[in-house]
Amino acid sequence: MSHINLPASQPFYDAAQAFVALCLREDRSLFTPDVAIWTQAKLNELHRRFNDDPDTSGGSFAQKFEKQLAGADPAIYQLAGEVIYVHLLIATGTIGGGAKRTLIHRVLGWSPRGVTIPTELDAALDTGLARVGTAFLTYRPFQLWFLIDFARAWKGLPADERTQLLADPWAFKAMVFALPISRAYAQREALLHIVHPDTFEAIVSREHKRTYVATFHDLVATPTGDVDRDLAQIRAAVDQRFGPGHGLYAIRDGTVIPLPSAGPLPRTLGTTLKPYVRLAALLDGPSYTPAQIVERLARISPPVANLTALPDPEALVGDLLRLRLLKPHEAGSTYRRWPYLDGAIENQVLRYAALTLLVPRGDGRHELPALRAPLDGEAHPTAAWPYQEALVAWYEEAGLVRATGDGYWQALPAALSPLPDDNDCARALNTFLGYLTEARAGQAGLPPITDAALPLLDPSVLEERIAEIQRVLLIDRSTMLRIYRALVAGHHVILSGPPGTGKTHLATLLPRVLWRDADPMVQRTMGTDPRIAPTEPPEDHLVYRDGYVADVVTATEDWGVRNVIGGITPQVLREDGRATLVYQVRHGSLTKAVLRNYAGYDGSTPPTTFQRTDVLDGDQRCRGRWLVIDEFTRAPIDAAFGSLLTTLGGQRSPLAVPTDDGEVNVPLPQDFRIIGTLNSFDRHFLNQISEAMKRRFTFIDVLPPGPHLADAERGVAASRALRRLEEQGLLELGGAAAADDLSWEDVLTITRTQRDASDAPSYALVWDDEDGARALNTFWRIFRTIRVYRQLGTAQAEAVCSALFSGHLIGMGWEEALDAGLADTLADQLQVLTRDEQRVLLAYLDHASDPTRFAEQVRQILGSVPVARQMGHLAQLRNADHQPDGDAIDEVDSATLTPAQLGRIFALEAPLAVGGRGLFAQRIRAFVGERGL
Repeated sequence: MSHINLPASQPFYDAAQAFVALCLREDRSLFTPDVAIWTQAKLNELHRRFNDDPDTSGGSFAQKFEKQLAGADPAIYQLAGEVIYVHLLIATGTIGGGAKRTLIHRVLGWSPRGVTIPTELDAALDTGLARVGTAFLTYRPFQLWFLIDFARAWKGLPADERTQLLADPWAFKAMVFALPISRAYAQREALLHIVHPDTFEAIVSREHKRTYVATFHDLVATPTGDVDRDLAQIRAAVDQRFGPGHGLYAIRDGTVIPLPSAGPLPRTLGTTLKPYVRLAALLDGPSYTPAQIVERLARISPPVANLTALPDPEALVGDLLRLRLLKPHEAGSTYRRWPYLDGAIENQVLRYAALTLLVPRGDGRHELPALRAPLDGEAHPTAAWPYQEALVAWYEEAGLVRATGDGYWQALPAALSPLPDDNDCARALNTFLGYLTEARAGQAGLPPITDAALPLLDPSVLEERIAEIQRVLLIDRSTMLRIYRALVAGHHVILSGPPGTGKTHLATLLPRVLWRDADPMVQRTMGTDPRIAPTEPPEDHLVYRDGYVADVVTATEDWGVRNVIGGITPQVLREDGRATLVYQVRHGSLTKAVLRNYAGYDGSTPPTTFQRTDVLDGDQRCRGRWLVIDEFTRAPIDAAFGSLLTTLGGQRSPLAVPTDDGEVNVPLPQDFRIIGTLNSFDRHFLNQISEAMKRRFTFIDVLPPGPHLADAERGVAASRALRRLEEQGLLELGGAAAADDLSWEDVLTITRTQRDASDAPSYALVWDDEDGARALNTFWRIFRTIRVYRQLGTAQAEAVCSALFSGHLIGMGWEEALDAGLADTLADQLQVLTRDEQRVLLAYLDHASDPTRFAEQVRQILGSVPVARQMGHLAQLRNADHQPDGDAIDEVDSATLTPAQLGRIFALEAPLAVGGRGLFAQRIRAFVGERGL
C-alpha cells in the first residue's frame, strides 16, 4: 500500500485522518472539534475574500492575506489557518516544522479569538512526507485557492456521494481532477494521498510520478495511461518484494532491503511444505482451538518440523488456513481438517496444498498464485514465478515443476492434470483443477486495442443498441442511423438542433453504446477466502469494453489554436514584490483527446511511442476517446482549428503537437472522431465556418420527439423533474427505483412500461390530484402550440414541470404555479417569435376551448400581415399538420383555414387551466408591444 509505514510518519496520518473525519465527513474544526468551522457558508465567505479578490499588489503572501481577511469573523480566520495547515501538512524539504507553525500561528493571531494548534496536530508539522520544491511555496495562493475550491465543491455534494467518494479512491480522484486548476498541481496530488493514503503515493510532483513509472516500468503489467493506476501496479509489486510501507524513492535508491525470498508465504513450521501437510494429517479430531493445535504439534514424535520454539497459535492457524488444510467452524474459534482430506495420501495433499495456496496481499485480501504461475510446460526464469524461489521450491516438493538449470523452472506435463485416484482428496483436487484451468484460460482478457478503422456493426447489434439509446433519450431512430452512417464513413459530425433536445447527451452516449463489445468475455473468478473450500465454484464475471468515452468541452468566443491544439502560454508570477514571467506549453482539448488514446500519456508530455491502449473511465475500460465540442459555432472555428484541415480531411496527416522541445507529430487514430453540437437558435459565428471546414463535418439535425413519442416525452419530463426536486430535498419519492417507477404520495404515481426491447419506454401517469392533472395537461397543450413555431426540446419541458411541481410544494395553487412557471422559465425564449406567431399563441390562450372563435382569430391575424409573411406562417401550419387526410392547409390563402384544420394542430378540446390574462400571457403581450416600438 502507498501508506508510508515509518514511526516518524504516523503523526502525519493521524492528522490526515482527523481532517477526513472532522472536516470532510462532518463540518467540524480541525483545531477545535466542538466548533463547526468547515461549513459551506464559511468556505463561501473565505472564497469571497480570498479567491474572488486576488491581491496582485506588492508585499508578501502573509501581508496580502491579512488585508484580504481584515474584519472577518473569528471563525473565518480560524478556517484560513486550518486550510493553511492542510496545505503544509505533507510538505518537507524546503520548509520545516518551524516555518509551518510560524505561518499558521500568524494567521490565527489576526483573530480576536485565541486558537492554538492541538499538540497531536502540531507534531505532524515536523513529519512531512513529500519533498516540495520552491514552486510549492511560490504558488501558495494557487494551492490555497484550489483547496478552498475543493472544499466548497465537496460540501456541495450530497452526503451519500461524499461517503461513496471517501470509500472509492478512483471516484475521489475523478472528482478532484474535474475541478478547475491553475498552478496547484502539487496541492492536488497531496490531497489524493491525504484522503486516500493507501491508494495514492506520497508524491506531490507530477513529473516525479512519471519518472517512477518509467523507472519501474517492468512492474507495470498492464499500462493504463493513468500514472496513478500504473503506480498502483508498481506498489503492489514492490510491496511483495520489499514489504509494505516504503517510499518509492528509497526503493529506487537501493536503501530498502528486500524481504527474504519466502516473502509472505507460510513460515511458522519452516521453509518446506511437508511439515504443514503432516501436521494436518494428525489433526484427526472433531475440533481444535489454535492453542490445542500447538499442543498437538508439541506431542508429535518424531517432530514434523525442526523448530527451536513452538509457533504462535494464531499465526500457525493462519498458515494452515491459507494452505487450505483447515476448515473453521461457524463460531470461528475452533477448526478441523477439511473432511475430504481424511485418509488422503501425502503426495495428494502436497499437490493440493501447493496449488490451492493463498497468499495475503496486505490489504485484507488474498491472491491465488497458481492463477499467474507459468505452469505452461515452458522453461521460465525464477523471476517469472510468483514469490520466486520460495514458491517454486514448494512446487518442486509437490511434484509440479523441475529445475532446468541456469535459474529456469519448467512445469511437469501433468502439473495441472486431474489425478487418476478415486478418493475424496483426489476428487476435491480435480474439481479445483477444473475451475483453475478455466480461470487461467480466461485471464488473457480482452484482445489488445489496435489502430483500425471504426468498425461496422452487425445490423442486429445496431438495432439493439439504438433501442438501448432510445430508452435513455427520445431520439428518432433514423437520426441515429444518419449519425452512425457518417461516423463509419470517416466523417466528423455536427449535431444541430433546438436547445434541450439532448444533443450533447447523445454525442457522448451514442459512441459509447454503439461500439461496446457485442460479446462480453466470461471470466471465472476463483475464490480467495481461506475460510472457504477451494472446491466452491468460481463466480462468473462479464468483462467487456465500452465504446468511446468523450471529452466534452464548450467552445467560446475567445477560442484560438492554443485552446484546440495547444501552445506556449505566458504567465506572470508575483511573490514578495517580484514579478517573474514564465512560459509553459499546454495541450489543447483536441490534442489531449487524441493523446489519451495512447499508452503513457500523462496529460502534458506525449509518449515516446504511440501504442493504442484501453481508455479508462473510472473502472470501465473503453475502446478509445473522442472529443465532443459543445456549442460548436460559438467559436471562430476556422481560426481555432488552424492547420487541422488536412488532418481532419482523411489524409491521415499527423497532428503537430507542441512540446517544450518543439513539435511532435502524433498520428490521428483511425477511429477517432469529433462530434460538435450546434444550437440552431443561436448560430453565432456560423458564418465564419469556411466551406473547407464544413466539408470536414456532416451536419445532422436532432429535433424534439415526434408525435409518436409524445406520451413517452411527457413521462420522461415529469419523472426527471420530480427526481431533481427529490435531489434538492423538496420531496421524498417512493416507488421501485430499479423499474424507474416513482410515487409522489397523494399527488402522482408514474409507472414506466416497455413491451419490447426495441420499443421506446412508455409512462402511465396516475393522478390523485385532479387539479394537478389539469395543470400538467394544460402545460403540454401550450407546449404543443409553442412547438408549431419554435422546436423547444424536452429539457425545456422538464424545467416547466419542475417549476410547476415545486410551486405546488411551496403552497401555490396548481394554476398559479403553472402560470408562474411558464412566465419564469419559458416566456423569454418566445421573444424571438414574430408578432403574428405571438398573437396566435395569445389567441390560443384565450380560445383554446372554442375552435370556431380561434379559427376566426387566426384568419384575422394572418390577414393583417404582408403576403410573404402570411405564406410563411401558413407553411409552418401546414408542416405541423401531420394528418391532413386530403384536407391540406392552403399555403397561399389564410381565409380558407378551418376549425377542423387548426384542430389537428392545436388542442382545442377544453379550456386551459391558465388563460389569456395571467403572467404568461402578460409577458407575451409585452413582446408583441415591443415589436411595435
